Amino acid sequence: MKSTYKKILIACLVLGLGMLVYDYFSLRVSFDGMLKRNEAGRGPLTDELELHFKGNDRDYEIEIAEKGLSKKQQEKIFAQAIKELESSYLGENKAPDKVIYDLNLQKSYCDGMILAEYKFDKYGIISDDGRLQYENIPEEGEVVGIVAELMYKDVSELYCFNVVVMQPGLDTITGQLKAIDKAVEKADKATRTKDYITLPNTAGNMQLKWKKKMNYRGLQVMFLGMVAVAGLMLGKKRDEKLLEKKRLEEKERDYPRIVSELSILMGAGMSFRNALERITSKYNATKNSGQIRPGYEEMAQTYRKIVDGMGEIAALEDLGMKSESKEYRKLAMLLSQNLKKGSKDLLDSLEKEERYSFEMRKQRVIREGEEASTKLLLPMAGMLFIVITILVVPAMMQMNI
Repeated sequence: MKSTYKKILIACLVLGLGMLVYDYFSLRVSFDGMLKRNEAGRGPLTDELELHFKGNDRDYEIEIAEKGLSKKQQEKIFAQAIKELESSYLGENKAPDKVIYDLNLQKSYCDGMILAEYKFDKYGIISDDGRLQYENIPEEGEVVGIVAELMYKDVSELYCFNVVVMQPGLDTITGQLKAIDKAVEKADKATRTKDYITLPNTAGNMQLKWKKKMNYRGLQVMFLGMVAVAGLMLGKKRDEKLLEKKRLEEKERDYPRIVSELSILMGAGMSFRNALERITSKYNATKNSGQIRPGYEEMAQTYRKIVDGMGEIAALEDLGMKSESKEYRKLAMLLSQNLKKGSKDLLDSLEKEERYSFEMRKQRVIREGEEASTKLLLPMAGMLFIVITILVVPAMMQMNI
């Protein structure tokens, strides 16, 4: 971990030093008083400089207009704007002599370089943003002249065109909806003094069928219920796995002490059964005060089996088969084999197992410490990223990157 922190620190120092050197030469040494204008259409350039004059030092904010266009370039850009207007103003309409949908009158063209304003020879039919005012359009239609004033800086150019605005017919969705709106409005006026309104069955040549909109609240409740149950089930399984993992870790922590106590008691001349009885009775005394240890629980269960009439070897073999911990399986095999053979090497084997178990316990503590350090690495990396961002972003903005 120390090497990781060292690498991160070195990387930050190298990056910061490189940026300082670059900024010094580009902003101090190489600056000759010339600022590059933004290209046409990108807006003015704003920059903060340090100004020295007559012994005074001031921070000076300067704003420089974007690069202007030559007369030939202006003619070209106006022509392009007119071309864009001609290709887009109809919107969904097919032709200017039958306009039944809203027009697409844009406020700017050529990527914002040319601004546009519109004037109409008949007001109240088309709004400034191109929307049609259907209530003011006569049934026979209306010819509307439109003048588009295209502007670049203080230069402007006019472009004129005409459209024939008409009421949408029943062959269009818009016309059909307008006919339905009129039929509903008529029914509303006819039943204004009544408690209920009867919706029309026809509009123009169309048959209407009305239904209440389904809200599907029941499906939402069902879906939320299934999601909640699935979440609870997953959470329960996760909690069970975490609980089982914690129980196994606690059993492994108990193992060195159990082996040590067996080694001490059997080394003092006790038989395996008497040593197990002593360990169990001592644990039961602490258990009554609420200190439950999974490792000692397994040993207590093994002792109860022996007391209930199961042989010592059979009880140990049962412990080895049912225990999910390899340490306890190893201990059960070691004890059962030595009880079968009556080996005198049992104490030596227990002492070796005791040393091994304490070494494993030490390694486990080291591993848990490394895991805790790894978990802390992510928030530390996030904080480092925030610090680097705070340092780098203003520097990049000053360099106009």
